[in-house]
Formats: sequence, C-alpha cells, structure tokens
Amino acid sequence: MAHPVTQPPTLSPALLEARRRFIAAWGDMASAWGVSRTMAQVYALLYVSTEALDTDGIMAELDISRGNANMTLHRLMEWGLASKVERPDRDTRKDYYSAEKDVWALTLKVIRERNEKEVQPVMHHLNEIAASLETGTSGPADPDAAALKGRIEEMAAFMQLFNTVVERMLPLIQAKDLKQIERLLSVLDMTRRS
Repeated sequence: MAHPVTQPPTLSPALLEARRRFIAAWGDMASAWGVSRTMAQVYALLYVSTEALDTDGIMAELDISRGNANMTLHRLMEWGLASKVERPDRDTRKDYYSAEKDVWALTLKVIRERNEKEVQPVMHHLNEIAASLETGTSGPADPDAAALKGRIEEMAAFMQLFNTVVERMLPLIQAKDLKQIERLLSVLDMTRRS
C-alpha cells in the first residue's frame, strides 16, 4: 500500500538527501546485525526529526503500512528507544513519537536489550546442554560426549568472559566516561602490539 510521501517543507534539498541517506544507512547496518530494517529505519527517521512524528507521517516518509508502523513503534518503545510525546502545538488525538537522541543512552539500551534477549538465553542453553552431557545416558566416560561437553563449556566460558567485559563497560557508558573508555582501549592497543 503506497502512501504519498510528504516531506517537511522547511528542509533544504541537501538536508532531505542527508536524512534519506542516514535512514537508508541505518537500515542497512541493522540488517547486517540481525535487526529489522524497518525498525531501524523508523528509529532513524525519529532520530533525525526535529519534531515528534505521528504514525501517518512515519508511514508516508518510509512508505510502510499502518500495521508495520504500529508494530515497529511498539517494539521501539519496548526497547526504550522511542516514546510517545505530547504535541501541545497540535490539537489532535493522534499519538506522536520521538526517539532517544542521546547516543550514550541509546547504546546502553541496545546492549542491555540484546544481552537480555540474546546472550543470556544462549548462555543458559549452553550450560544446560553441558550439564546434560554429565548426566546423560552415555556418561562422561564416552569420549565423544566428553569432547562435545568440553567444546560447549569452552564456548560458554568465552561468552561469559565477553559478557563480563560488556557488563564492566556499561557503567562507563552510562556515565558517558569517554576518557576512561579511551584509556581502556589504549591499554588494549598496547597489549595487541606486544
């Protein structure tokens, strides 16, 4: 279902093109990370918009259906990446939406969401599988079971290490402590060179 594309009248052609390119790039990046292209594009549109947008404006700008727009907005709000906002300049019952525009808060929310929905469940499954190989019918004396258990435990240990690094970075991200993050990265750079 095509909707007429409406463009904010006050934006120059160069600014409109920059917005279009940003929204497209955000969609491409998200697809590569396994996130819905539409979700990323709706977020990007809200991010670059100076005013909150209603569902009709989002549908028109991105040429998406009402159902897709509503589901995507709901998901963005679940992640804490968008919120409903009041538009006192508009006398309407429509809902308006705005994106989280603080990149530090955005990063923190995305890391936490992906950790909760993706990393933690996988780690739980890996630990369950490794435990089942200890109590399974083949027993630990089975060399194939022991080898598989070892590989799964190694993967779980690596994921736990990675998760620990991320968890330790979260307070620095929350505090917007760029200097401390840069110091940590310089230490990592020094260890890589030696």
